[in-house]
Amino acid sequence: MAKVISVANHKGGVAKTTITVSLADALARDGFDVLIIDMDPQANATSLVYSFDEPPAVPIEMVLENKASIAQAVIQSTRIPGVHLIGASLLLGRVVRMMQFSSFPTTSALAEKIQPLHDAYDVIIIDTPPSIEFLPANALAASDYVFVPVQSGSKLSLIGTDDMLQFIEQGKKTNPKLHFGGAILTRHDARKRMCAVTASAFKDFYGKCLESTIPPTTEFEKAEALGITILQHNPDLSASDQVRKLAKEITGIIGLVKRDEEAEPVEVQ
Repeated sequence: MAKVISVANHKGGVAKTTITVSLADALARDGFDVLIIDMDPQANATSLVYSFDEPPAVPIEMVLENKASIAQAVIQSTRIPGVHLIGASLLLGRVVRMMQFSSFPTTSALAEKIQPLHDAYDVIIIDTPPSIEFLPANALAASDYVFVPVQSGSKLSLIGTDDMLQFIEQGKKTNPKLHFGGAILTRHDARKRMCAVTASAFKDFYGKCLESTIPPTTEFEKAEALGITILQHNPDLSASDQVRKLAKEITGIIGLVKRDEEAEPVEVQ
């Protein structure tokens, strides 16, 4: 059975897509079969992993509308070896509005659709839009773990933390198997006082912050402009090393193992 994780935060600009794509690459390099599901109408993960110019032939919204099967939506040929994709397009926003205002809106739609894929992958990573509404709710309902990227060094990033925590607790009620994996500090520079202050505050708020962080560097932006990951851009960068450490830490938290191995996940709340 695949481990399903969501990368979520209702704030934008906290590197959700960067983490999703970088983590997928790192895990694939470690020999895991990885699937990314893009649940963001901005489709940034789709652009980075598949194409900046061409939308997927069968995006996730067609699956949610019952116009195509989940198997038809899987793109096996992506820019990242070993990583498959179920992409999105801008039309996802319109489909969501229709589903939200249907007679029986459901947060279990994605969970039901991806069930057949659980035996095909080791890990499924869901990229979500910056909201605490229908799409992230569906992602959490389908997930075993949720990780929350938070921007270090900014007091503004602390605003609304209660809302995100409440959203996760609501997700646990809908999906009892959902665990909070931890907050991930992004743009974090431990040498800066404000980063240290906000890191301490996030640990108090969330109760768990991963040891691995995403550093403040333009190398991620350079890589994304080229349509590649940081590891593809330059595996020897310190930022690339941080991505590998993050992947290893998350692997331990969720108990991710290759199919011929056995391990127990680290206990999280």
